[in-house]
Amino acid sequence: MRYDKFIRDWKTAVAENFFLKVLMLFISIALILSLSVFRVKERIVVSPPEISRKFWVEANRASPAYLEQMGVFFATLAGNLSPANAGYNVDALLPYIPTSTFGGMKAELGAQAAYIVRNNITQAFFPSAVQVNPDESRVVVEGTAVRNIGTVKISSEKMIYRIKLRIEHFQPYLDEFYIDYPERSKEAFKQAEEKKAEAEKEKAVATEEKERKSLPKEE
Repeated sequence: MRYDKFIRDWKTAVAENFFLKVLMLFISIALILSLSVFRVKERIVVSPPEISRKFWVEANRASPAYLEQMGVFFATLAGNLSPANAGYNVDALLPYIPTSTFGGMKAELGAQAAYIVRNNITQAFFPSAVQVNPDESRVVVEGTAVRNIGTVKISSEKMIYRIKLRIEHFQPYLDEFYIDYPERSKEAFKQAEEKKAEAEKEKAVATEEKERKSLPKEE
């Protein structure tokens, strides 16, 4: 009887030992897999319902499609202004401004919003082309800005947003956010050339008059 009990206890101990070894093996495999996963860069793949293309965002960079969508978002947010939404749009842009330039950009955007409200201006921006440089995280959004005062249209001109984004811990930041008015540049160049030509003409006339006066008088 004692021998049978010993055999049963021994078999039980062998089975328990085998179970514990198998359990330790699975735990070791799980630890190895978890360490391997943590070494891999984390990437979030996003597919919002309103966008037909997927884009991805990593901790410190993003796909060209993401840069394009964010660039257009910032351009339309800053480009579509009215007395009713100017303050809201400025507040919506502030979380994307880095701390290094927060004070200056906040003051500049606030001044623009105050000007829109004070003069009852409504501006609508219509994007027409987007260029993306993924290596430098730069986006150029071209379009037309139409401005009204009340119900009266006062201007329509081409406007270009030049944007440099920075991705930090999956959060986009506006490192650069500039506006170009190419037609104004052309007009300013044209005016400068006309002014230069007029000055040269006046100089030529003055030189000619001086030379005429320096000639000896005929008797």
